[in-house]
Amino acid sequence: MTTPIPSRRTLLKGAAALSFASTAGAVLPALAQAPAATPKPTPAPATLPLAPPVPLAAAPGSRPELAGQGSIALFNDALPGPVLRVKKGTELAVSVSNGLNEGFSLVWQGVRLPGADDLAGAPVAPGHTRDIRFTPQDAGTFWYHATSPSLARRALSGALVVAEAGPPAYASEHLLFIQSFPPESGVPIFPVNGAISPTLQGPASGRTRLRLVNATPLFLRLKIRGPASYVIAVDGQPVDQPFEVKDGRVNIAPSGRVDVAATLDDADATIIEIETTQDPIRLAVITPVGPAGTAPSGPPAPLPGNGLPAEIPLKDALRVELAIGGGPAGKATALGKVKAGRSVVLTLVNSLDAPVSVAIAGHPVRLLDGLDDGWKPWWHDTVPVPAKATVRVAFRAATPGTWSIVGQRGGDGEVVATANYEVTS
Repeated sequence: MTTPIPSRRTLLKGAAALSFASTAGAVLPALAQAPAATPKPTPAPATLPLAPPVPLAAAPGSRPELAGQGSIALFNDALPGPVLRVKKGTELAVSVSNGLNEGFSLVWQGVRLPGADDLAGAPVAPGHTRDIRFTPQDAGTFWYHATSPSLARRALSGALVVAEAGPPAYASEHLLFIQSFPPESGVPIFPVNGAISPTLQGPASGRTRLRLVNATPLFLRLKIRGPASYVIAVDGQPVDQPFEVKDGRVNIAPSGRVDVAATLDDADATIIEIETTQDPIRLAVITPVGPAGTAPSGPPAPLPGNGLPAEIPLKDALRVELAIGGGPAGKATALGKVKAGRSVVLTLVNSLDAPVSVAIAGHPVRLLDGLDDGWKPWWHDTVPVPAKATVRVAFRAATPGTWSIVGQRGGDGEVVATANYEVTS
């Protein structure tokens, strides 16, 4: 059974080109959501116990509330797929079975570990099962999805949350897994954890960690309406120093993740929305519970680091360039080899009229300043490149293997660039 995928034109209507570094391209049109019912606490997406192996059974499914979608592909009949939770340094084992009529592999977005270039492996054929085991070396917010963009758009995805090895940094936290489903009308629906505008709870006058995952093909501009919030991690990696979310706005590229420490009021709810050219779209509401107190002020303490290099020497770096939109994206461009320990500067040149989200496997990267005289104080594994723009990133090669780079156009998720690079011992 196959499911019609919305046309490129329909999907591109929903694109918004927004990033931490710049904004470019189209913005989200005015979209309508059904009136919300009386708010009530909404349970988090299903979390499976980690008694190895965790089953991930892909099969056709349906969700009537997603008008016009018909059959979609789901893991364990859940939307989104089960949340996989594991402690840093603890093995994760999953058993992936394929009840669909096409094969697929899984992408573990942002996961960094030796041998991860083979983690996706050969596609799981229809009617077959494959076991996958690995030990995440980084704590952070990650996600898994089918390699096929059409399957990923049909909901075959879920979150991977790797907790810090020590005590939790926040007593309260919520995962917000954002998906989009354009129905026949062309008006996208944005479920969060599989629900429309869910209501969550957090401690009054306290802070809640929000793990925001953009599992849509759209560049999202979020607005957090409430007391001060602080960015504490980007793409799974802690920021150097937490910084305040300016005007409550958080921009997330497709496949990107941002962790925010949100300060809650003692009475009024915090509202999270998608900003559009007209009315905002409500994604979720967080209501304060418990006795009021004195809210914390100032930025929170940084999260424990994951051992990424403090410095990336640029003087003798290997410099390579990837052209985006210069031709067919079928065959991967080999960018060359680099010895472990050497720095790499990658220039991403986007000649398209649309923004592109570039996923870089193997190594988190720093977004360089204009004159290569510094970098932004966070890491990316998914780099936003605005339309008709050039962006440079840098990393220090560390993990031997052959690693992929995939650029997907904002709006429809079409692959517009593929490349790889090899790190040698």
